[in-house]
Amino acid sequence: MNDSTILIVEDSAAQRAVLRQFCQNAGFQHISEAENGRAALAAIDASGQAADILICDLEMPEIDGIELINLLSARQISSALIIVSGRERSLLSAVELMASTEGLYVLGSLQKPVQESCFRQLLYQSCQSWLSSKRGGVKQTELQLTKEQLQQALNDRRFVLHYQPKIDFASAKLIGAEALVRLQTAEDDQLIFPNDFIPLCERFGLIDELSYQVIELAIAQQQRWVAAGLDLTLSINLSAYSFEQPEFSARVIALIKDCAVPPNSLIFEVTETGVIKDIGRALAILTRLRLFGCGLSIDDYGTGYSSVKQLSQIPFTELKVDRSLIHGICGKPHLQVIFESTLSMCQKLGIELVAEGVERPDDWRYLLQAGCNTAQGYLISPPLPEQRFSQWVAAGMTFLSQVGEKGQS
Repeated sequence: MNDSTILIVEDSAAQRAVLRQFCQNAGFQHISEAENGRAALAAIDASGQAADILICDLEMPEIDGIELINLLSARQISSALIIVSGRERSLLSAVELMASTEGLYVLGSLQKPVQESCFRQLLYQSCQSWLSSKRGGVKQTELQLTKEQLQQALNDRRFVLHYQPKIDFASAKLIGAEALVRLQTAEDDQLIFPNDFIPLCERFGLIDELSYQVIELAIAQQQRWVAAGLDLTLSINLSAYSFEQPEFSARVIALIKDCAVPPNSLIFEVTETGVIKDIGRALAILTRLRLFGCGLSIDDYGTGYSSVKQLSQIPFTELKVDRSLIHGICGKPHLQVIFESTLSMCQKLGIELVAEGVERPDDWRYLLQAGCNTAQGYLISPPLPEQRFSQWVAAGMTFLSQVGEKGQS
């Protein structure tokens, strides 16, 4: 982590000096400064690349922190963001959500005067996972993939799955995993993330074929886990575009019937913002899957606008709270109110609640004490290919050393 670069954007020279000293005390050596957003953009342009971590004040002359975040997003800057301000916590949380929505990776926010212990905790607990994922060899494509390239990738079966563990809070035991699709390039076996091909597959009418291949891969994986004595549920993402094809669920159910995997070991996840387009067609597919015995999960809960309505219409068995409502929850009372009311609703409806984006031990401890059912996030593990996933399980799931045995510190 010591070779990471940091850019401090703060109009107060005294505050910049304090933050620089904190960074140096934490072991960072490559630190630069800018007195406002305009100077920060000039520094980025001059160096030709963004800093790994950007520490940004909100109230600055010329270009303030909010405008700077918008400009960084427009430039597709990949820096991890720490927001600092003397303003109220609810405002900082709103800016965090805005930045995340704009596509930036937000490590968290700190109120002034910044306490060094809190600053260090934020750096060490949050940026480790971000830096490892950034440097983990997974590349983002710079060229937009064509329909022909994606069709060829489907024909060549170059889509692969990585698996992110799901952990039971009460026992700290592995209970499931989410299957996350990657595109493996033919030239150098590098990986391309879903954001670079899922929207294109939807646009080009290839999403059903991709979804079916993903389900085939997931079921084959589940068969191998069952044979190895690993009793896990496996979550598979569905695109709302597939709901427009009535034959899709029949094809999926036929595939499940042909294999030896119990339907209740499969959970189909539907993103909250996309689940309702044609409620009749959506219900036709989702109710058939549920009737067959599969679980249904509403993903990214808290990022859409009709959550309660969807919960009342579709027989979900699981609800996954979005990272934006989980990250830093231990120190954000307003997020705790939202989470605890959601948890209470799920308990009354008989729905399992999964906290996504769990990255900090203190957040884990809060969620454990609050009674959350399941955790998923980089504190536990990033998504792993099959072999590394098996090695991680065999090694005793190393996250336990961070949260303590059975979640206790």
